Amino acid sequence: MSTNGSSAGTSTERKVLCPSCRHKGKPVKPITIESLVKEEARTRAGRTEGFRFCPEPTCDVAYYHPETGHLLRRTDVKVRIGQKETVSPRPVCYCFDHTVEEVEEEALKTGDSRIPDEITQKCRQGLHRCEETNPQGSCCLGNVQQVLKAAQAQRGTGKPEG
Repeated sequence: MSTNGSSAGTSTERKVLCPSCRHKGKPVKPITIESLVKEEARTRAGRTEGFRFCPEPTCDVAYYHPETGHLLRRTDVKVRIGQKETVSPRPVCYCFDHTVEEVEEEALKTGDSRIPDEITQKCRQGLHRCEETNPQGSCCLGNVQQVLKAAQAQRGTGKPEG
């Protein structure tokens, strides 16, 4: 769903693109930066508002500030960023500690996963803290569903069920 930066688009549209990879980032609230970025990096940035999260897996930038140009890299973040990880375990739900591998394993064995429903139920109970725990600053359910769909597609191609 990332928008690749091309020569088309207005100056305002280009400002929302990550200066490193040119993909569109999503705004995060100050609480996300305050909770997840290491103190020394926050001090260097001089602010916590106005940052955007870069979801591009191959980009080393975690957050960028379109106005100041300040970059916060993966190494500036206190937690592993699941979307950018290639080594297990890859976090996918930060509030309730679910991993990509956990969703994949269940889906490959059974064709489905209980994890999205569990997360939904806990969120309905008010137990989530997505803005404080998830580097993207928002709910993980979309990411969990993507992982589940990919695992279901893999299972459908006749891959081993484990």
